[in-house]
Amino acid sequence: MFKNLLNNLSKNQKIGIAAILQIVIIAILVSVLQFFLAPRQYASIEDNKTEEEASIPNNAKDFVADNIWTLVSSSLPGVDSNNIDDIVIREGTYQETENEDGSVSVNFIVDIDSLKQTYTISTGWSKDKSVVYEVVVDCPPQSKMKYPETICHGSYNSTYSLGLYLPYVVKSQYEDAAPDIHIEGDEANKTIDVIVSVCDSEKFKKMATDYLESTPIKLSEYTINYSENSTDVICDEG
Repeated sequence: MFKNLLNNLSKNQKIGIAAILQIVIIAILVSVLQFFLAPRQYASIEDNKTEEEASIPNNAKDFVADNIWTLVSSSLPGVDSNNIDDIVIREGTYQETENEDGSVSVNFIVDIDSLKQTYTISTGWSKDKSVVYEVVVDCPPQSKMKYPETICHGSYNSTYSLGLYLPYVVKSQYEDAAPDIHIEGDEANKTIDVIVSVCDSEKFKKMATDYLESTPIKLSEYTINYSENSTDVICDEG
């Protein structure tokens, strides 16, 4: 049927159809090339400013940026653009550890002014830098947020997570004595255990309470258990 249709076309009609097909093919090729040659959208880390940070391979930077975008797009309402280009590695936070097999593990903090967010980044790469390992995008404690008034939601934690603020220990002034204050938390069971020295326990209990209230932990969601410790403590005699 298609063959018969072609046979019934005039020479000019056949030339016209061929020209249209050529235009369509060229348009498709141009679109494909533009897709592959276009600059990355999603998110990008600003050019590194220190020698240490400059050692991050480009594939690792892209992988970190993509993971940040995935987290941001799922946790921050109202983010309607995936072109985030102001991810900055905070100066002085980059830490690199070389493993026995030659691979590298790194940790650093990034700030994103446009979103008023701060994240801790953990990742690494193989010795030849060809393979980038899992990227974990998490939250720092509120005291390390560039914009502490905002709330962070990471891959495995949030601004409210106990693990960012506990355990909390206030050591005794006496060497080898038990601490004056020791606070542990269990997020799964929603409990916080506060152990204070029997020496001036009311003062230490208040200090512990003041510390907990200074954190963003949602204390109303937890059962707080107070107890006194009399083992290995040294009390002032005067």
